Amino acid sequence: MRTLLILIGFYQSANGIFMLAAPTLWYGSIPDVTETGPANLHFIRDIGLAFIAAGFGLFIGAFKHDRRVILIACIFLGGHALLHLAELLHGTSPMDALRDVILIALPGLLPLAALITPERRTA
Repeated sequence: MRTLLILIGFYQSANGIFMLAAPTLWYGSIPDVTETGPANLHFIRDIGLAFIAAGFGLFIGAFKHDRRVILIACIFLGGHALLHLAELLHGTSPMDALRDVILIALPGLLPLAALITPERRTA
């Protein structure tokens, strides 16, 4: 479980750093984002900070075995994933749906497994 949290924490943090450091490049390189309207660089950076915070929350949860920190990270990541899944109900191409499930929904919802997996007790 620790490895999963670290990998997803890295993935989410990297996305957030990209959003913060190069919001215009991020905006132009993510499929379908440009269809949502003009780029709002401040808003992109704000969301980037949320991804960084959630990613670091997963790192801390992985190394400190603190489920509370993982839960806080999951509020944003899981909510973001559920929002994208709900939007799929309004119709999208199979390739776009697959992309959103793989790149957004799974990395956003998989950390929840750390909250429902029984804790290992060390002697």
